[in-house]
Amino acid sequence: MKKLLFIAVLFVSSALYFNSFAQSNDEVKEEKTEKVSETAASEEGKVFNTICPVSTEEADPEITYTYNGVTYAVCCNNCLKKFKNDPEKYISRLSEDGKSLKRKSEKKLETD
Repeated sequence: MKKLLFIAVLFVSSALYFNSFAQSNDEVKEEKTEKVSETAASEEGKVFNTICPVSTEEADPEITYTYNGVTYAVCCNNCLKKFKNDPEKYISRLSEDGKSLKRKSEKKLETD
């Protein structure tokens, strides 16, 4: 009888332990999801580039166009029109970080 009682207590305590472990694991997952959501919200509307891909002048963060979920800035409304007509052409000119333009040798390597 004592063995049966011992096994039952052991089973219940194990179940309680694993249940509390699973709950704390879920809380950690929820916390990570919240942090990711906050980061995505802060990135939303953020301008990708600092240089105008059309004129190569400094971009104005107030004159923007969002293409494929990324917001690009240009320096003036004339460049904005050109950018809207062929965004791929101008996006391909930007470096990976958007802070400069690609050199001609980099462009040739991409097309090869």
